[in-house]
Amino acid sequence: MNTRTLDEKSLKSINYGDQMIQKIQGYMKDKFPEYWSNINIRFELGEPYRNGSKRRINQVNKRVKTLFEELFKPTDTIYVLIKDWGSYEDPMFGNTTPEYLYELFKGITMEETTLYDIDEDEDEDGNNIEVKIEYKFKVLSGVVSSIPYKEIFEGISHYEQGREPSIGQRVFFLSQEKDILFHMYDDRGCIAHAVSKEHLSALYVKYNDWIVNYWREYFDGIFKEE
Repeated sequence: MNTRTLDEKSLKSINYGDQMIQKIQGYMKDKFPEYWSNINIRFELGEPYRNGSKRRINQVNKRVKTLFEELFKPTDTIYVLIKDWGSYEDPMFGNTTPEYLYELFKGITMEETTLYDIDEDEDEDGNNIEVKIEYKFKVLSGVVSSIPYKEIFEGISHYEQGREPSIGQRVFFLSQEKDILFHMYDDRGCIAHAVSKEHLSALYVKYNDWIVNYWREYFDGIFKEE
């Protein structure tokens, strides 16, 4: 099934009571619609090590931490955006420690609202239908040094590897000042998005060996000097 986020028309019925959420929703719609920019780099984190191995997890955590710290300095102010589907997120893997992410943010103010994704599916007669999937959208902000990003990355790397504690929620790190959105999707890889290629050029050069080869031609077309 192909999942997409509700468009502006669909969101009109949702009541936003929090100023930070309104601000971020407007910014994301303008800069990173559907959490995406065509200016991006996808990095390989886990290969060539086998799933579940300690060597794989160690490499994943080392690489994603290195990339994150190249993009964001300890004194940078960033937003953490969380999409949480609760028990409906992933019936295959599940999440035996669903509250772990929020334990890491204990004492930090977090705003939340309810949003919906749309799944495209077929009914019994083969007709295309749209199914609304509810999730909680949560936002918090702070300087990088106050954010437990190392533990978050480790929890994400554990999710499909049968390790605990794990994080099954989708987590994005956003800098409005730098116009950068960073997302580790699982132990396989992460993506850095930007509004301008200048914000990612140094990453492209310095960590070129980590770039996912399948997409290398696309990234070369953006960042490689003529």
